Amino acid sequence: MREGLFQEGENRVLRPPSTALVIFGATGDLTQRKLLPALYNLARDGYLPAEFIIIGASRSQLSDTEFRDRTKKSIAEFSRTSLDEELWSSFESRLFYQPTDGTVENDFVQLRQRIEHLEVQKNESFNLLFYLATSPNHFSPIVKNLHHVGLGKQLVGGPKSSVLVVEKPFGFDVPSATKLNDELQRYFAEQQIFRIDHYLGKETVQNILVFRFANGIFEPLWSREHIDHIQISVCESIGVGSRASYFDQSGILRDIVQNHLLQMLALVCIEPPYSLSSPDSIRDEKVKVLRSIRRFTPETVRSECLRAQYVQGFVDGELVPGYLDEQGIAKGSHTETYA
Repeated sequence: MREGLFQEGENRVLRPPSTALVIFGATGDLTQRKLLPALYNLARDGYLPAEFIIIGASRSQLSDTEFRDRTKKSIAEFSRTSLDEELWSSFESRLFYQPTDGTVENDFVQLRQRIEHLEVQKNESFNLLFYLATSPNHFSPIVKNLHHVGLGKQLVGGPKSSVLVVEKPFGFDVPSATKLNDELQRYFAEQQIFRIDHYLGKETVQNILVFRFANGIFEPLWSREHIDHIQISVCESIGVGSRASYFDQSGILRDIVQNHLLQMLALVCIEPPYSLSSPDSIRDEKVKVLRSIRRFTPETVRSECLRAQYVQGFVDGELVPGYLDEQGIAKGSHTETYA
């Protein structure tokens, strides 16, 4: 076994106790392109608990072996580091798969039984981390069924913890986001719920605060007297891929602009927080920025905003289909891919 594998990292960070990470949407784009390669690299750097298992959960009927094979291909293609066979041999032993339909309570009974079986097999009592990497319309039935089979709020204060991680987008609009928030809090306590935006984990985004507030050269110049305007662009070379059913209902404004780009805007524009080590302090300053943004009116939407779709063309010399030709996109769809 490679030295440091599931051991202390070089920086001696405090690692969590034994944990079972259950990823809903395990066969989806976010999990395969981002989450699993990131977990592999955490293992490589020695930042995972000694007993850390990953249970993929989705509607696809896969065996453990099939899920591991799929994950290996994803890591080989998308990991920031090359696939190490010795590391992979240890990492794949932590990978399991449980077919789970988010709307079927009996599937969650079987999921709980699988967790309990693995606890017996490994002689561990796992803390539970449920990661919702699915379309937002699946959030409510998933948390409801987790609660109904005893994997939710009743674990608060018990011998082990249960945590819920919710990916963006959080609802379709303000009313649906409010409704979703109420439903999450009905089945999980607030201290168990983590609403996240994975863009904040990107190295470039994390470096914005350091670049601004730890740099005596730039921060004094970071004002309207010295900056004419700020332009934030997110340019991607990939199409919708396997996300067609979700994306065609969402569009680029909801998928990127109202979450990822607003988070970046807030970090670029905030006043110095009271403490860079205080999440609440940074959050409060970001809220001030968001509240100061001028609201669009029907008139400014017509005069200042542009929506479009990508068409057939070439990316890196390879012919790619237009949005309306992508598999799973509704005929005549008006969903924007550019804004």
